[in-house]
Amino acid sequence: MTYKLDAYCGLYCGACFIMTAYNQNRTDCIPNEWLSSIRDMDFKCHGCKSDILFENCQGCKIRPCAQSKNIEFCNLCSEYPCEQFKRIESYNLAHHNVAAQSLKEIDEIGVQEWLQQQKERWLCSKCNHPFSWYEENCTRCGSELFNSVKEDQNLKK
Repeated sequence: MTYKLDAYCGLYCGACFIMTAYNQNRTDCIPNEWLSSIRDMDFKCHGCKSDILFENCQGCKIRPCAQSKNIEFCNLCSEYPCEQFKRIESYNLAHHNVAAQSLKEIDEIGVQEWLQQQKERWLCSKCNHPFSWYEENCTRCGSELFNSVKEDQNLKK
């Protein structure tokens, strides 16, 4: 299976709760407020830049825009930050709120280094078990996790 863990907008798909649910065959990583609206959907996803997308991600307007412009990331577009990008920021979801910062980091260190850092970032610091954006405690060892909510709060400081 081929996974594409970098999204055009700067999200790290490897920490997506849908991808975590799919890869670990569990749904306890999905926030309750999302679970009720997506319960009957297929949780299969290989990332934004793959051909196998979660149903909600299929409707994202950023993906086809970036593809039509043949760019790998939104910040490589002359219109960045465009209305589409600003729209995801307006949702005020912690995992979206870090996207602009991620794009800056990708610019500075390159996508491969960023992907490696993200892979390590989304592992429990105590037991190295992968976790998703909104999980508060590690499902393997119970340790408190530095999730997207905490990361977003740090960025706002």
